[in-house]
Amino acid sequence: MLIKALGFTLCMALLPAGVSADAGRFLVFHKQARKAIPRLSIGLETYLPLIDLLRLLELPFAESASAGFVQITLGKNRLRLAKDDSQVLVNDRKIALSAPVTVVKNQWVVPLDFLSKVLDSALDVKISVAASGNTASAGESDFTRLNAKVVETNQVLRLQASRPISAEVRQQGSRVVLAFGNTPVEFAGSEGVQGVEWIRSLALEQSESTNQLVIELADNVRNAKMSHLASQNAYTVEAVRQEGAEATPDPSADLARPVTEAWKWRHITVDAGHGGPDRGVAIKEHVFEKDVALAIARKLRWALETRLRVTVVLSRAEDQAQSLDDRIAAANLARSNLFISIHTGNTAAAPAAYSYAYTARWILGESSVSETRNARSLFVPWWEAQRNSLAWSERLAECVQAEMNRSLNGGQPLAFRRSPLKLLSALAMPAVLVEIGNAQVPEFQAKVESEPFQNLVAATLAAAVEKFRPLHERP
Repeated sequence: MLIKALGFTLCMALLPAGVSADAGRFLVFHKQARKAIPRLSIGLETYLPLIDLLRLLELPFAESASAGFVQITLGKNRLRLAKDDSQVLVNDRKIALSAPVTVVKNQWVVPLDFLSKVLDSALDVKISVAASGNTASAGESDFTRLNAKVVETNQVLRLQASRPISAEVRQQGSRVVLAFGNTPVEFAGSEGVQGVEWIRSLALEQSESTNQLVIELADNVRNAKMSHLASQNAYTVEAVRQEGAEATPDPSADLARPVTEAWKWRHITVDAGHGGPDRGVAIKEHVFEKDVALAIARKLRWALETRLRVTVVLSRAEDQAQSLDDRIAAANLARSNLFISIHTGNTAAAPAAYSYAYTARWILGESSVSETRNARSLFVPWWEAQRNSLAWSERLAECVQAEMNRSLNGGQPLAFRRSPLKLLSALAMPAVLVEIGNAQVPEFQAKVESEPFQNLVAATLAAAVEKFRPLHERP
């Protein structure tokens, strides 16, 4: 096969008039591998060497240049191609191509749409050609399309994939590289990238040895912070500039602030616990923690927006799976001023359906947080950020617990609790997790779905936030 390919490449130097070799080669993703074959142009049409293509796809064939035909056997399907004919006979059906099959220097060549029009309909596996016309995929799945968009006032590059995708992300000097292995990927477009001064270029590099998206950073960019939002099929990239350069706001800069400093509020994240297949606690038949949390979160968003006139965002707006890493990264990237996570309690020995607020707590010598930081620092750049916001989180928890004691806990003088919660440990803002009621208590089970109760919970939490705001915010 290599000799055949080399022979075809060498004959490009002796092409007839009107036939020219393309710069580069045509890449095919097949059986978890990438292989390239030559390509050429005849007029305005792109052609591929048919025999090289059939051998790459391991398809049986018989050919005779002198007799002027090629026959391909695909199970019960019989394909017959004739020289200078733009129609391919598939069993008793004719399929028209954009240009005729022909022979160049004793080599059969077919127009590019032979892949999508003929082979895709005749093979058991899917054949897809990228919009660029430079690559094809032969297998179970189509190409994963990547779109690039600059968000957060030109400070963050978001790479959105059309389906779940995993990439090895690394920084090599001024280059940020997302390597996709043998996953067929095509770059579908960009929005707002041109003119962003911290991005020099953005390109998809694909060959037999390379399948990666490369972001070339400007000279004044020292590093890049990258996050993987798995449940959103997205990656984000944010630049960290050289000292002395005009800097974009840096989320990690908040960590260096004195804990007594506060600023004008603009954004709150309300997190509805669990979601999707993670149902949380079963409160009663067909009623799960994830549903109650989402219902209260929606009501709390409305209450906060009405009372405080700030942007309030739900970490999940519907019943969907959402990892802790995604919730953390989204809140930190948005530079939320406050984070409230809503759950329900589940304690068998509790005498009543009390509600509690929780803040983060670290156990001396605990290895889980530090080990996770080292393993995931590339994707979540703000691990342990809560340490610098913990004093404010405890002030918030005091306000929340006081309001819940008054309206939900029957006036009991309960104190907020501390727990080594991963969700809270990486948030760079005042953050609390609240457990509403107790799923084990019949009284709570009876009222948890009612509109009046859920409205009361939302109003209680909104009142606590309203009391905390003047303590934390500065004009």
